[in-house]
Amino acid sequence: MEKKFLPETIEGPRITLKRQEMGNAPLMFDYVNRDRERLSRFLPWTEFVKTVEDERGFIRQCDENWDNHRAAQYAIFNKGGEYMGNVGAFDFNWDHESCEIGYWILGQFEGYGYMRESVALLEEVLFTTGFHRIVICCDTENFRSGNVPKGLKYKLEGVMRDCCKNGDRYESHEVYSKLSTEVSPLL
Repeated sequence: MEKKFLPETIEGPRITLKRQEMGNAPLMFDYVNRDRERLSRFLPWTEFVKTVEDERGFIRQCDENWDNHRAAQYAIFNKGGEYMGNVGAFDFNWDHESCEIGYWILGQFEGYGYMRESVALLEEVLFTTGFHRIVICCDTENFRSGNVPKGLKYKLEGVMRDCCKNGDRYESHEVYSKLSTEVSPLL
């Protein structure tokens, strides 16, 4: 597969995805800090985000991965320009034309379909770029997160039992996938 890369901006009906940039770090940190208790229930990386500099380190890693075509991380903005969370594609396997999508959104924006739209937009770009298989993994107890791949007609492949540890709790993850041959119209 030829290694052309993803656009830095992706426009949707209600949201815009923009490549992560250093200027997002203070707001990202504020959002994680403000919603830390809710986010940390399912996302173990929150314990490593203790300062704005930690977010800057994340964005530096995003830039390196982008420049080396290993991952693509986007900030999600509504049409009013308000930052809402992140969505990204990672674990790029160019030989097998596959990758994984991950996401999080600030609690005040949950339940309005923004994440579903974000994932659908990114999925469309990934398939257009030449990926054949996209995976989404969700904690079995994170029902809202699991509704995203279900709503976009991903297939449940199975459950990885106690596959990672978050604090004192082992998490089991549902594994969903979609193939380029299963694409349905956007939203």
